[in-house]
Amino acid sequence: MNSSPSDQTPPLSLRISLTDGSSGSFLQSDETMAREIWQHLDPARLHSQQRIVIAGTHSKSVFVCAEIVRIDFNWPPPEQWQFFEGYADVVELSESEYRKHAHLDEPALQPEREEPTAVGNLLVSFLKLNLRNSPPVYLMIEFLVKLPVENHSFMRFLLSKTWFHMRLRDGGVAIVNLANLAGYSVYPGVQQIPTDAWYAEPA
Repeated sequence: MNSSPSDQTPPLSLRISLTDGSSGSFLQSDETMAREIWQHLDPARLHSQQRIVIAGTHSKSVFVCAEIVRIDFNWPPPEQWQFFEGYADVVELSESEYRKHAHLDEPALQPEREEPTAVGNLLVSFLKLNLRNSPPVYLMIEFLVKLPVENHSFMRFLLSKTWFHMRLRDGGVAIVNLANLAGYSVYPGVQQIPTDAWYAEPA
């Protein structure tokens, strides 16, 4: 019996976005070769690579890893990929979804940063990542609240210049290069902040 198109694995498509604003898109329709790409892809190791090479029938494209902002795939992530720092979920949002859920237009509804959350409870936060020469990335993250001494680990991770992966709103996964992170905002923020923090409200 012939398989219907809906039963077939869709071709792997990927898009590489660079710090100069340019991007490259690629397609691999052979499922075996597509899965081979997955087997050799590990976001945690990309920070140690100098380049990614993509070979086509008539072309070769080389991308300097340090200049990659993000890589988007239409396939779901392999099962062995775990979210950074043990987070339960990381999903990309649109700007309007971020503004709505973070209550940016309704400050009275925003929980205060110093409002306590019991250790071990699930907390949902909304992030805006500012990336060099690129549109911001908006995220929703779910995680278990840690002991106060561990709460700076999230900031250390975002400043680590490594890579992390996130789910895409329409399916698939993207990996983001934190080496090109210029800054970030999170709602709600954690109680514990560095001793040298400046106190001021967003304008």
